[in-house]
Amino acid sequence: MTRPVLLSALLLAGIAATATCGGSAAWAQSNGGARALAPGVKVEVAPAPGSGSAPAAGKVDETALRYYARIGDGERMEAEIARLRALDPGWEPPKDLFAPQPTAAGVDETPFWNLMSAGKVAEARAAIAEQRRKSPSWQPSDKLLQELELAESAGRIRSASDTKRWQEVVDAAAAQPEAVACNRLDNAWRLAEAYAELKQTDRAFDTYKTIVTTCPKAKERRDTIFKASRHLSPERLRELSALGATANPATGEDYSAVRSAEAELETGRLLERLGNAKPGALSAADLSRVQGIVRDKQDADGAIALGWYFQKQKNFAEAQGWFTQANEWTPSDKAAEGLVLAYNGLGDKAQARAAAAPWKGKSSRIDQALKAVDPPRGPSGPGGGRTAPQGPSELDRALARHDFAECLSIIRGTIARSGPTASLLQQRGWCLLELKRPSEAEAAFAEAQTLAAREPAKGGASAAGAAPGKAGSRSPAASGLPQTATPAQENAYGQAIARLATGDVTGLTRDLPRANLTATQRAEIRASLMATEAGRALEDKRYNDVLRLLDARKELEPEPRNLGIVRGWALYNLMRFDEAYVQFKSIDDRLSTEESREGLSTAWKTIYHDW
Repeated sequence: MTRPVLLSALLLAGIAATATCGGSAAWAQSNGGARALAPGVKVEVAPAPGSGSAPAAGKVDETALRYYARIGDGERMEAEIARLRALDPGWEPPKDLFAPQPTAAGVDETPFWNLMSAGKVAEARAAIAEQRRKSPSWQPSDKLLQELELAESAGRIRSASDTKRWQEVVDAAAAQPEAVACNRLDNAWRLAEAYAELKQTDRAFDTYKTIVTTCPKAKERRDTIFKASRHLSPERLRELSALGATANPATGEDYSAVRSAEAELETGRLLERLGNAKPGALSAADLSRVQGIVRDKQDADGAIALGWYFQKQKNFAEAQGWFTQANEWTPSDKAAEGLVLAYNGLGDKAQARAAAAPWKGKSSRIDQALKAVDPPRGPSGPGGGRTAPQGPSELDRALARHDFAECLSIIRGTIARSGPTASLLQQRGWCLLELKRPSEAEAAFAEAQTLAAREPAKGGASAAGAAPGKAGSRSPAASGLPQTATPAQENAYGQAIARLATGDVTGLTRDLPRANLTATQRAEIRASLMATEAGRALEDKRYNDVLRLLDARKELEPEPRNLGIVRGWALYNLMRFDEAYVQFKSIDDRLSTEESREGLSTAWKTIYHDW
């Protein structure tokens, strides 16, 4: 059995109206220049004409600059230099920048800056108050107070956003416009999201537009396109991408990544449509576009989706080409399954068997696909009135199409005509599982088990029979050599998969040692149980347990993408930020999705304190 391939006129304008310069330029220059999200990002934003009076030369507050120099944060030091030069074009960084400097009244402000950099804003405010109590004549520097106020405003925006108090997000941003500048991009994204959730789509669009036309970094603009995709129509996204790729280019930036972001989103939408599209539902232009992008990215999952699209149209030659391509890019039983069925559709059974060979007996989806190539011979003669099939049955063809609703219809009709058999009821269980009806599936497997006990023994079947495989793939090494499962073991395995789907983790864990399963089946169920327990441990904030469970699971099966994300968040919450970043990046490099980008961005910002 196989699974289907499923794949600011806005607040900012109001802010600008209170300033003496244009809206988007003022927004970009808030706080005197954007702070970088990573080392090596140099941001220099020149002041717009009439954007305010600059202080007299020599009166620039160098407190923050000296702090960044002292702690060795070269990126923020460069951004602060750019900001100070924007305020006073005649100012130059002091020659003693890296020399220790006494502070007013002999108070060292470094501890306060350290607290703020660690995100401990309330603690920083309390420490300043305590220092003022001890030293009544001391006054914190203006820059320290300004950064503290900005950090508090940013905290209010994040808190309101996290709890979905959208109007409070807008109000907090209006009260402190600098908190949503390019150097605090996450807050700007939250503001745009708040507008979208308040059904003020035009303001959301204008906020995203301001970001992609004023924030200079290509990566910032690209990430903004992905953020906006949750709230804007494809048409507006295309407009946003065009602006982000062309407006106010910064030296050394390659904005082709901005256009490719929109293309990736478009590909995702098309691939999603492919999974459920009827023959000819996609236009020739759309189909050509998605094929080109899948080839360029060497996207195996996209190639498999295209293969199934053509397979459903009975265009077996085109389907075979795409399944072959997917198998070359990333070998998998999913790609091999499609290849087996495509070759079978072409009438080339020898090639179909050859494509199945590496996975035969190791992957349930391959074992099921082979039934379409070499249909099992059933009992014949007058006893049951059934004869050996001469080719793929109607049921086999429905399964090859991944038409699981039709599978149930055919089985229902067959039972009505000829009565139930254990194999029919077992197949009904797998189709019910595919249709997300696990309770009914468990009952079907139990009924099949009862009936099988009364039927004459017919020998074993291939490993796990027609089982879909809970994780979508199996580990050939899980049990050493392939094992043959009896009908009883196949039904016990089906019941276990159904219980997993219903969430009966405790009961299944208790019963697993006594279950009549092959070693391969037992290992797969154990792996799935550990994955479920790891998810629960993450919810319970038992992060070391998450890693322990995932490490143990990897001994049984390769770690799939979703559990890789879970591992990343466990590392992050254990404050192993560098490891979390590497984990999220490895996943995002293979296929960038919203969840991988969020993990990557969060770890990145935490490492560089860019909130």
